[in-house]
Amino acid sequence: MPPEEKTKKKEVKRVPKEREFEIGKDESWAANMKRLFDETLNLSLESTARNRTIIDKLISDAQSTTIARDSITTQCLQNAVETANLAGKAALRHADLAVDRQWNVDEIAQLVAKTPVFLDAISAAVAAAVNESMKK
Repeated sequence: MPPEEKTKKKEVKRVPKEREFEIGKDESWAANMKRLFDETLNLSLESTARNRTIIDKLISDAQSTTIARDSITTQCLQNAVETANLAGKAALRHADLAVDRQWNVDEIAQLVAKTPVFLDAISAAVAAAVNESMKK
């Protein structure tokens, strides 16, 4: 046999023993890596589940707060509209009264007639009319 073939055979014989050792080492390393990966993945999944629970609660709380805030806002808006309506109705009543007193002569006369100055003026006019009629 040529020397090259002997070297190849020796290498071939020696490689399987090393490979057996490496394969055993690699298998335990792979098992440890798999276990580490599984544990890390499990912790990650548990953490994700906890975070999801927290986020769901926060979203639920935010939605209930939003609903309450919307309800209060709607009630405030309704109160503001009702107050504006009442103020408008009161303004109309006051305007109606002002116009009524301005154009209702009987009511103005009655109000004015109750003042002392106007009563004195009426008395003087009546007295003057009586005096004039007596002179005739």
